[in-house]
Amino acid sequence: MTDTVEFWAYPLQYGDRLKGYDWMPLYVDRLLSSHFVASAIHAGRRQDIGTALLLWAASMREDPAGTLPDNDIDLAQAARFGADVEQWREAREGALYGWRPVHIDNAPAGAKPRLGHPVIAEIVRDQFTRKRGRERGREVAAWATMKSRIRAKLKEGVGTKRIAENEFAVEQIGEWLRDNNLYVTTENVRVAAGTVLGTPKVVSMNGGDV
Repeated sequence: MTDTVEFWAYPLQYGDRLKGYDWMPLYVDRLLSSHFVASAIHAGRRQDIGTALLLWAASMREDPAGTLPDNDIDLAQAARFGADVEQWREAREGALYGWRPVHIDNAPAGAKPRLGHPVIAEIVRDQFTRKRGRERGREVAAWATMKSRIRAKLKEGVGTKRIAENEFAVEQIGEWLRDNNLYVTTENVRVAAGTVLGTPKVVSMNGGDV
């Protein structure tokens, strides 16, 4: 009978990172009452608990967040054993308690195996969801500010005040400026309006016909 490895689809994908995050929640009750802590203490290997915590922290910086490379050289570095791979291998079984191979949906061809931990995956999934929500909130606020500036520029121009009142037109101008990586200036808004609205004649915001 051959052993089978349980299939686990990791909740994050490559590119889902938490770079810059300097903290992670620690569920104290879950840790202290865990079989991992009880087993390490019973086996006289309290050091495995400290090594495991180092690996948990290191996994937060990985891609995807919360995973570890299934490679002893890299794991020895992550666990702060440095080049002493043999000492790491002695600690590996205890320190990697709960970690198992994961499947990552968008893994590129030839991607090296990675490990995941159910509790750490739960933590990083929640953190990444909050991070994405904050980023979307900032994007919405920045988009609203951009449209407000576009309206102001349109209202300054002769013959463009009515365009400023058209939400669709303002959004089209904003998307064109954003796609072309341009600032909201009088001239850029004028060019954008003429380009995306297909106006046969665009009136200069300085007062002259173009």
